[in-house]
Formats: sequence, C-alpha cells, structure tokens
Amino acid sequence: MRNYSLFFIPFLLLNACTEPTTGVADRKQSSAESVKPPQTTAAGSQKAVSIPPESRSYITVAEVSPQSFAATVQAPARVEFRAKALSTAGAVVAGRLGKINVQVGDRVKAGTALATLESSEAAQMRADITRAKAELQRAEDRAKRQAVMQKSGVGLEIERAEADIQLRQARADYQRSVQAVRLLGEGVDQSIVLRAPIDGVVLRSNASIGAAVEAGAVLFELGEPGALWIVADVFDNDLALIEKGAKASIQISAFPAPVSGRVAAVSAAMQTDLRRGAVYIELDDTHLILKPGMFARASIEAAGPNRIVLPTTAVLIKDKKQTVVYLETAEGQFEPRNVIIGQAREGQVPVLEGLAEGDRVVVSGALLLDSAAAMLL
Repeated sequence: MRNYSLFFIPFLLLNACTEPTTGVADRKQSSAESVKPPQTTAAGSQKAVSIPPESRSYITVAEVSPQSFAATVQAPARVEFRAKALSTAGAVVAGRLGKINVQVGDRVKAGTALATLESSEAAQMRADITRAKAELQRAEDRAKRQAVMQKSGVGLEIERAEADIQLRQARADYQRSVQAVRLLGEGVDQSIVLRAPIDGVVLRSNASIGAAVEAGAVLFELGEPGALWIVADVFDNDLALIEKGAKASIQISAFPAPVSGRVAAVSAAMQTDLRRGAVYIELDDTHLILKPGMFARASIEAAGPNRIVLPTTAVLIKDKKQTVVYLETAEGQFEPRNVIIGQAREGQVPVLEGLAEGDRVVVSGALLLDSAAAMLL
C-alpha cells in the first residue's frame, strides 16, 4: 500500500504543474489575437499599424496634392566682397622690402606702385635672360651657317640637324627666361615694383620696411567697396525653396530699416559641419555704404508652386534628425513614411521629398499611431 502511495503522489504533482502552463499559453494567444502585430510593407523596411474602429475618431486623414506655398526663409547673413572685387599683391621671389608707398585705407588705381622689393633672385633672373638671348643669337647664326653650307654641298646633314636642335633648345630657354622676368613685374637689376592689380582700397598690409619676405608671401589685400553683396547661410532643407531672382529683405545691424535685394546665386557647396549653404544676394541700392564683415539677417522669398504642404501636426521628428508622416494604406491600416521637409511657417511645412499627389496622410493623431507602433515593436 505504501508503494502505491509513493507512485501516485508524483503523478498528481505532474498534472498540477502541467495544467497552469497550458492556461498561460491560452491567455497569451488570446492577447495576441486582440492586438495585431506590426506588418512589414512591400519595401520591407517600415511597419504598418492597425487600430480598432473605436479609435478612428482620434485620427484625421487628408489626401494631399501640390499647392502654392508662399513663405520666407530666415537666415543669418553677413556683408562680403564679391570674388571679382578682391585681389592680393605679393612677392614672387624672396627678398627684402625697401619701400612702401601705401597704407591701409588708401584708395588706389590698378597699376599703382604699392611697394618696392629688393631681391638677389630677381637680379639673377634678369641676368639669365640676357645670357639666354645671347645663346639664342649664337644658335640662330650657327643654324643659318649650316643651312648655307648644305646648299653649297660642303655641309653635313648631321651637323645641320644638330644645329637645328640647339636652336630649338636655345629658343625654349629664352622664352622661359622672358616669362619668369615678366612674372617678377617691373624693375631694374634687383628691384621689383609691386603694383595694384585692381582699382580698390587697401584692406590689409602685411608689409614693413626692411622686412624679409618669402616667395609667395601676400603683402597687400585690396578690395572694391562698391562691389559688395550679402551672403546668407541657409539650412540645407531650405535651399530647395530658394531660386535665383527671388526677392529678399535684409536687416543690417548698422541700418535702422531693412534694405531690399534679389538672390544672385545659390552655392552648390555645403558647409557640412553646419548643414548650411551660401545664398548670395545683390542689393537694389548700390550706393549704400557697407563694410565687409557687417552682420545681417536675411528674409528670402521662398519659391513654392506645386509643392505638397502639411500642417506641422502631421510630421513627427525622431532622433532629432528623421522626419516621419503616416499614410493610410487601407481601412484602419497605417504606414510610416520618411520625408524631407522645409522650414515650418505659421503651422504649415512644405514637403520636399517623400510624398506624391494622392497620398492619404494622417494630419491629426499621428502621435497616437506612433505610440501604438512603438508598443508593438
């Protein structure tokens, strides 16, 4: 009897442990049937979200289509010289400054003598051109003599060919010497006169009398004050909204009232660290007294025809860099879509990429869908 009891007790314990486990599994299956898991879309990268009919009243869906979007892009700006209005003057060879004729702030004409540089290299280069010219003259005489001798029947072909080769070499040496002296500029012996390349004002001087300078050193910077424009730093997602010729209003710190202008060009290069691109603006009033380096604030007219526009409530920002909207793909079925947007203004935001005409977008309640999607992940 005792042996039968020992066998029956483990059997009861085994049944007791097995029955609750089956109940938990049933409860998990029932819970999974009440909340549908996220479904992978055709693209395979996004998850679709389903919501019950009783929650549909919290979500508003609208079919989108391109429309006009009149707005302005705000950006910090500064006054700068145009590229063609800036120039430098410096030393082509190493030397020592013997004379300085200008100072910062002086207005000069193109060709004005800025300074005089004394250089032994310049003296050697000018001596080289004299030597090269004499060698060229001898080579020409020899080539002529060999040509005459060959016609008379007393010259050798090999000597004439050699004379022609020496003539070509002498001519090349002389041309190189001429080009080198031309780059030096005007002057006699070891003196070099540095002249202004453009009309303008001396902006900066790195020269002092008696100072030794290296080859390639920039000694003077010149600019034309009348050739200034405004450079606005615009965020990359707003650059697509700006077109050449767009109107702009610029508030310059030195002026009490804004000044008007137009977009002259949009830079193709980006400041990768700031995610900004340069927009160049020409002022309508070319007689304003500006100085390079002045700070400003630009309001640029944004081009907006045929662009999809959404209320800001439709766009969700994730990880501070990803912008998402939700599209209705079927009744009660919603799918997130990555989009690229412009700058929001007055509760509206332009969509630059990611949507097409006819898409049904959740314009209200997107946060509810996003929270549901997060719970299902």
